Amino acid sequence: MFALSKRLTDAFSLRFARAVRETYREDEAYASTPLGRLALYAFLLLLLLLPLLLGPYPMYVATLVAIGALSALGLHLLVGGAGQISLGHAAFMGVGAYAASHLTGPLAPLGILLGGGIAALLGLLLGLPSLRIKGVYLAIATLAFQFLADYVFKTWEAVTGGIRGRTLPPPEVLGLVLDTPEKLWYLVLLFALPLFFYGKRLLMTRAGRAFRAVRDNDLSARVAGVDLTRTKLLAFALSAFYAGVAGGLLAGLYKAVTPEYFPLSVSIQYLAMVIVGGAGTVLGAVLGAFFVLLIPEVLNSFVGALGPEYAAQLAAWRNVIFGGLILLFLVLEPLGLVGLWGRVRDYFRTWPLPY
Repeated sequence: MFALSKRLTDAFSLRFARAVRETYREDEAYASTPLGRLALYAFLLLLLLLPLLLGPYPMYVATLVAIGALSALGLHLLVGGAGQISLGHAAFMGVGAYAASHLTGPLAPLGILLGGGIAALLGLLLGLPSLRIKGVYLAIATLAFQFLADYVFKTWEAVTGGIRGRTLPPPEVLGLVLDTPEKLWYLVLLFALPLFFYGKRLLMTRAGRAFRAVRDNDLSARVAGVDLTRTKLLAFALSAFYAGVAGGLLAGLYKAVTPEYFPLSVSIQYLAMVIVGGAGTVLGAVLGAFFVLLIPEVLNSFVGALGPEYAAQLAAWRNVIFGGLILLFLVLEPLGLVGLWGRVRDYFRTWPLPY
């Protein structure tokens, strides 16, 4: 009986337990077990088939969440990865959206990349103060950039259209007009999947380890040989690039760009995604975007289902409930949804074994 139990335990461990990583190549792998690779392939297949499984409005929400997760990943790399605070993330999204609005139709993919590139250049400039200041002082510097960008969006009418903003036709790819969320979904995947895989790989490479060293203690990182200037500027540029690409995709979804889409509250919303999801992980960006963007939609549906006589009374309580849920996570789960998922995963990884 003991021999049978031992064989079953060894077989279970070899099949489902996380493999020991002995080289950097293994450490950079996206999935380290056969079951993990199977789950990854199944998830990618589900993403490709999602427009066939959801209706128009759920597909619109899914596209919005995917774009939000892409932008949140950029902020995760900056805040959770390199430990640099930013309150100007919405401004970078706005830069990407306005840049993409000038290259529309068949040139829309190029416009999205252009928006990401311009946002990355501005991110480099915004990262310069991080070489001398940090903490709350850096937060004030990025907040000033957010206010400056909001002023430019409203007054530079030749480029931004002023307060009225700009309208744009739906994107086109290979002659196919992406005028519905179901069609735009594949353009979002075209940009999001490579950037998500790159973000995952980056955190496990030498650059990612430099990010974490700066986050933990920049003085110790300098002593260890980390180039602080290069690391901090790279973190700001990457974060801004992700935000710029997400802004261009958001412009394609909304088919319009106005300054009201990118206020300070949106920057705070993305910081909430970092906190709720769990800073410094790709999965945290996805889970944080799901929570922050999906829960308000669920609350809206719940309030609407109660009827018009209760909608006005409960509309104000909707934001209170949402804020209370975020505070609940801060108190009960400091590691965010990633920490919660990690405990559930570890339990099932060893189940039915008691250790």
